[in-house]
Amino acid sequence: MAIFYSVGAFIYGARDLNRLVMNYLVIEGYKDAAEKFKEETNLETDIDSMSIEDRMRIRFAVQNGDVPEAIRRINDVNPELLEADPKLFFRLQQQHLIELIRQGNIDKALEFAQD
Repeated sequence: MAIFYSVGAFIYGARDLNRLVMNYLVIEGYKDAAEKFKEETNLETDIDSMSIEDRMRIRFAVQNGDVPEAIRRINDVNPELLEADPKLFFRLQQQHLIELIRQGNIDKALEFAQD
């Protein structure tokens, strides 16, 4: 027996909602919760726990102002990503410049901006 939920004009099945919840858990880095949810719902996903850990390490590096480390980790996980998404690479470079200024490294910031 299929279970359906109605939200406004949209009707969703339980499987759709489970995928939505799983997506949230993975994106937010709740590795243990995602693994348990996958087990309890018998949801088939291609996201592995290493992928979640990699995402969290990248996020942690950016949040701590270590943009070069984040870029290195991104390249370790997916070497083509920054090449394929120049806007993302630009935003990371921009964030690195902001972090240099925030740290008071004005000379390094000017040098970085000119490279």
